[in-house]
Amino acid sequence: MNTRLQTLTITLIVTFSSIFAQVDTTKSPLLVITLNDSTEYVGRIVSSESKFLFFFTRDSSHIKIPKEKIQQIIKFEDSHLARKKNPVVVDTTKHIEYTDANLNRMIIFSTARAMKSWQGYVQLNELFFPFAAVGIGNFLTIGGGISLLPGAQEQILYFSPKITALQFEFISIAGGVFYLTSTSFSGEKVSFPDGFGITYAMGTFGDKDKSISLGLGWGLKGEFYNNKPLLIVGGELKIGRNIKLITESWIPPESKYFLGMIGFRVIGKHISGDAVIMRPFGPNAGKSSILPWFTLTYNFGYAE
Repeated sequence: MNTRLQTLTITLIVTFSSIFAQVDTTKSPLLVITLNDSTEYVGRIVSSESKFLFFFTRDSSHIKIPKEKIQQIIKFEDSHLARKKNPVVVDTTKHIEYTDANLNRMIIFSTARAMKSWQGYVQLNELFFPFAAVGIGNFLTIGGGISLLPGAQEQILYFSPKITALQFEFISIAGGVFYLTSTSFSGEKVSFPDGFGITYAMGTFGDKDKSISLGLGWGLKGEFYNNKPLLIVGGELKIGRNIKLITESWIPPESKYFLGMIGFRVIGKHISGDAVIMRPFGPNAGKSSILPWFTLTYNFGYAE
């Protein structure tokens, strides 16, 4: 420190402390005085003269300190001694950053990433559409569920296997099927009418904080495939310690309309939640077509 600035700083502290000391020593600031030979005194200033400082230490000793030997004077709470005697307790719960355990899915469609063996999740979409998935062998993901629509004679059964053929740190390539059918309950008889679905190829590019997923999906009903693919585009961007911006769009072939989705994902230790709005876009798609989509997910099998 510049000698002139150091002298001025010490003079100001001494003067300020002396004013308090003349009134009531116990109310003057608790200080740490360090001498040129590294000796340290903790206490309060009683008074000051031109060349000497009179100091009352914490062990009730009165000492006379030559000002020319003083290296610095600081408040006790700013010193290393205070940190030793009164360690600062940091509330680490305010700074915890959780790993997103939902890297294998966008909003509805899967990304190309695979889950590790026996890692998985149980998910509730819009209260009435539960879904569960688990990873097998670090390359296969099997998921599915059934709707729980109150009072309905028919429920929707969905099944979604996926194989991740290629997975590196920043690139994953996968293929899978998303298939839906209905269950018709008639007395004790349960029938499964022909369903429909999409078989898809997906690529995900990026890291766990920011990525984009691009896929092509071919519609199928029974044994019939649509040879014109649906374009699937999704992405994620971390915008806070435990918050992500997520998006997903379905763009049909030769259509003036597409479905867009955007929202937020809040990430917890085991539980995460998505709050999303869906909207069709096109010439006659109005604002009244906006649909909210909420998802609550419990993740299991992930490393702490």
